[in-house]
Amino acid sequence: MVRRCALTAVALALGLSPAGAQTAEWGVAVAARGLLITTSKLYPNPNNPSFELRTVTTPFTGVLGLGGEIIVHPLNASFHFSLSVEYLSQVKSEMRLDGSVNPPRRLPVDEGYSMIPIEVGGQVYVPLGSRLWRVSMGGGVGMYVTQRVYSVAGVSADAVGNRTGFGIHVSVNMEYAAMPGVAVVAGLKFRDPEVDVRNRFRVSSVSYGGQVIQLQQGDIPARINVDGMTISAGVRFDIL
Repeated sequence: MVRRCALTAVALALGLSPAGAQTAEWGVAVAARGLLITTSKLYPNPNNPSFELRTVTTPFTGVLGLGGEIIVHPLNASFHFSLSVEYLSQVKSEMRLDGSVNPPRRLPVDEGYSMIPIEVGGQVYVPLGSRLWRVSMGGGVGMYVTQRVYSVAGVSADAVGNRTGFGIHVSVNMEYAAMPGVAVVAGLKFRDPEVDVRNRFRVSSVSYGGQVIQLQQGDIPARINVDGMTISAGVRFDIL
């Protein structure tokens, strides 16, 4: 009994001491970043039985985006956890031969995608850098809410059905302490989410160039793959 009471007293003393309280304290920071995704692509015929048509892609390069991040870490620890939300989008407008109309013909087409990555992860600081700048490496998992942007001759095809994919990522980050509580951050992220999406025209035809064009009816499948490197830069603020 005496031994149990002594152990309890020691535990309470450690928990209430500055050292014990320090181990239980967490720091919180927020960050805002600008994003550049080097490459991505859209498969307009992902279910076609022909290999040649199934692997046709519309490439997208230099996709821009914005991101926000919440970072939590034990004080004086060499690791941290994060929750990030990003938005990236790109749309191309061009005259092209489009197969979603009957008969296929050259029409003005807007095509692209938007994606909202929601990711959780962890980072570990590596033994490089100095008091002012540090490097960390890590990874995590993510959910990717995706939508194809598609319109033909000014008529948009609405997104329908499930548009969420899942994946993993690895990342490298660098931070420079510009002033107390404020750091400039930059990073590289590698991921490869692939999401199947569907769109559907609300109308069956459109008038263009003095002719009535029949639009494809039913669901129009596509696949979006963001396989390029994500380059980011921004600012982090310590709030706790």
